[in-house]
Amino acid sequence: MANISQSLQLVAHLLAFFFFFSSVPIHALNIGVQRADASVSVSKECSRKCESEFCSVPPFLRYGKYCGLLYSGCPGERPCDGLDACCMKHDACVQAKNNGYLSQECSQNFINCMTNFKNTGGHTFKGNKCQVDEVIDIISLVMEAALLAGRYFHKP
Repeated sequence: MANISQSLQLVAHLLAFFFFFSSVPIHALNIGVQRADASVSVSKECSRKCESEFCSVPPFLRYGKYCGLLYSGCPGERPCDGLDACCMKHDACVQAKNNGYLSQECSQNFINCMTNFKNTGGHTFKGNKCQVDEVIDIISLVMEAALLAGRYFHKP
């Protein structure tokens, strides 16, 4: 029972986080310094290596190159495994919808992709320290919250 209560609290916090960031342009989320002549730009780095950190902490979760809040692989980087490929597809969908983090279509496709990966016994990448089922459960919980929020705000 305590676990369900903690999960509901977590979902409430994540919904608040999504509501805040759904109104902020993605460029505002980049952290860095830019020179006036724009010849040199320093911003938040994209991922080029397969990571597995903070496996059960949604705001800090890092899995593969593409799974995690405000975390993504560099353009052209191959995903680390099937789950990471689901995250990459979700990132592309959100970007195609003008950073529509509450997009019903993106969220549902992401959940379906993760379910398929889990049901087919997809293998994880070498060196992974996370339990894939736990990562899928955590991300699914966040995506379910995004679906609810998307319905509330009428995001297709």
